[in-house]
Amino acid sequence: MNKQKLTSYLESSEQAIHWLKSKMDEDGSYGLSNTDLACYYKSPYLFYLSGKTTLANQTLTYIKNNFLQKNGDLLSRNGQKSENIAFNKYWGYINGWIALTSQKMGRFDVGYPAYSYLKSFYNTDLGGFKTHKPEENNQVMDVLTTAHLGLTSLYFGDIEKAKTAGIFLKKVLDIQPDLTTKFYLRVDEKEQLITDFSEEMSVFHCVNAIEPHQAYFMIGYPIAFLGKLYLATQNNHYLETAKKYLDFAQQCSPYIHTFYFSHKVAWGASIIANITQESKYRNLAIDIADYLVSLQNKEGMWLKDEPSFTSFDQTAEIAIWLREISTELKLIDRI
Repeated sequence: MNKQKLTSYLESSEQAIHWLKSKMDEDGSYGLSNTDLACYYKSPYLFYLSGKTTLANQTLTYIKNNFLQKNGDLLSRNGQKSENIAFNKYWGYINGWIALTSQKMGRFDVGYPAYSYLKSFYNTDLGGFKTHKPEENNQVMDVLTTAHLGLTSLYFGDIEKAKTAGIFLKKVLDIQPDLTTKFYLRVDEKEQLITDFSEEMSVFHCVNAIEPHQAYFMIGYPIAFLGKLYLATQNNHYLETAKKYLDFAQQCSPYIHTFYFSHKVAWGASIIANITQESKYRNLAIDIADYLVSLQNKEGMWLKDEPSFTSFDQTAEIAIWLREISTELKLIDRI
């Protein structure tokens, strides 16, 4: 593995941190024009991961003071998760980031209330995590939410929830009708795939292997979670399931190599590459990571022309995965 390449990933991440820091006020906010929760929820993870604990705590305290609700939920305003419509459709996603990060940081004043709320997303009968907020009593589950909250459960030591989340992800994989074309992401309360949806809503329901610009991160998170779950349990079934999700990701070639929403696939592939030492997974991670670095602008940000709730979100996230990918790939050759 080329040490210079891994260094470039860290340098790219540092540039992103510099840009985010330049936008931050003393209260931990990104200014009065950036009040959406989606601007903030990944920044503490990035700052903590990069050793900038003061910034991480500053931002997390701002989140606590401005977004954390009495019941442990997190809201921007008026009962809305974010102006980004996707977060209102994946209600626990932002919450999982905050809970997981707080646990890493030892910020139990935020992490435990947040995780207490997230436990209400768990379907005790089927083992997955619900897509919609529990108050709606909607039993639809999906692979992204289940992987994300499964990993969060793992960090909180809730190993049984994490294990059943891994089993659920295998069940969803096993009932796919044709993995050469599509991966359906959601199931209903009877654990049946949801295959009937409008074209407008397709991004939330399936990943199409033969079309470009798909939400590949929906597949990437299960890969990463299953890899970490294997490390925690040494149960080979989780690793084999992760490989099958990666097989589908490979079916999405060449499009998956050149789209910014492939970032979690690169993270997942690097984890499985570290575990298995297989070059095909390492190469996938490198191809995507190199592409992500090429998209960063001179200021250090990604998606500059998107709304701030997207550009801040994705700048922090891509910077996180470049660091995580560098760590996983470095361990392969023990550089």
